[in-house]
Amino acid sequence: MWLALVFACAGDDEPAVRAVRPPPPTVEEVAAKREAEAIRASPRNLEVNYVKPEGVYVDAHFFGGRRWENVRDIVVEQLGATVEESTDAQGRTVRRFERGTLTLADDGDIEEIEVPLPEPMRRADAMVACGFSGLADRYLSFTYEYRVTQFQGFRRIVLHRVAKKDDMVDRVTAQHRQERMRELR
Repeated sequence: MWLALVFACAGDDEPAVRAVRPPPPTVEEVAAKREAEAIRASPRNLEVNYVKPEGVYVDAHFFGGRRWENVRDIVVEQLGATVEESTDAQGRTVRRFERGTLTLADDGDIEEIEVPLPEPMRRADAMVACGFSGLADRYLSFTYEYRVTQFQGFRRIVLHRVAKKDDMVDRVTAQHRQERMRELR
């Protein structure tokens, strides 16, 4: 019986069901698909669709490393109106707002964010209020500050203490990791 089945199946070399292949995409279709993907993934489009997370006072984590031109409206919404603009000793632009300060790199990226908190908070609460994870496990403890290094794309996050022996912090400074710093590793 098996032999009859083998001979019955072996009679025709062509498959019973043929796969239907779609025609290859045209050059225009490929170009349109690439353009749509570029628009969808563009930094400007990401900023347009931004929604501040619940419980975040100022989203320093979101601002770090972004182009000033792309997030200007979001910064003004969260930090308030510009109070002062100056240049620091390194030639970087420093913009002071009603509720914080931004330092811009030469290329226009936001390099450093300083946020005075509305009230003194514990370390984890202060990190969450600035858009970071409250799960940082290695704080370096100094007299007037706590530091977290190499955390969530930032080179250093400094939590400024209210007093010398107090655990509460009243200000957060976050320094974003720079591309040239990554190249040195």
